[in-house]
This record gives sequence, structure tokens and C-alpha cells, in this order.
Amino acid sequence: MFRVLVVDDDPALREMLSIILISEGYEVCQARNGLEAVECLQRDWRPAVMLLDVMMPLMDGVAVCQWVTTTLPVHERPRIVILSASMVPGTQFPTADAMLTKPFGVDAVLDLVQHFCRLPTAEGTPWHASTAFAA
Repeated sequence: MFRVLVVDDDPALREMLSIILISEGYEVCQARNGLEAVECLQRDWRPAVMLLDVMMPLMDGVAVCQWVTTTLPVHERPRIVILSASMVPGTQFPTADAMLTKPFGVDAVLDLVQHFCRLPTAEGTPWHASTAFAA
């Protein structure tokens, strides 16, 4: 079973995404902000994919991306899908594997999660690949 970490300060969005992902067979952990996401990752709960809001209290999505790349070994890093309502055209997140602008369709989220969970690595584990997929 693949794991997905849902990080967003909007409780309704977090819950909706979690319900949908669980119904599709994923194990889900929720975090209300970047700090909770980091705490989850520090407890060795390793998701295949992290759905990550950008603007959040305590620790934003950019800081979480920086923490992931500077702290976790490459083979333990989740695929990061940025979720943002205020995506400025041309904005780039070098550590993100994909970006979705809110509001987004549930199918778009599921397609990305399924895509990243299928990608193999050199070690043979599904979900860390060197190729990026953008929405």
C-alpha cells in the first residue's frame, strides 16, 4: 500500500483529499501546516507522494521543500505535488515534481498520485524516479 501525505491548512480540502485517497486504497496522513509535515517525516513515516500547499502558517510549502531536499536522502524523498490557489505564471519550485492550481479536479490529483506511485527507481522501489511529470 502506498502512502500519501496531505499537507494543507484548509481542513475541508485535507479531509476531502484524504477520503478520496483512502477510498482508492492509499494510506493517508494529514498535516495542517509544514511543521506538522516535517514532524511526520521525522517520525520515519515515508510517503510516496506529498500533496503540499504553498501558503500555510508556521512553515510554508517552500520551506518544507527545502527541508526535504536538505534533510532526507534522495531514496527517501516523496514526490512533491504543489497545491496552490495563488500560482503566479512562471513560478517554479525546483524540488516539486508537479503543480496543481486550486481549484483542481479530483481526477487530476488521482492521476498524479497514481503516476508517481508507479514510477520505479534504480533500487526497484516504486515512487522515486529521476524523471519529473508535470501537470
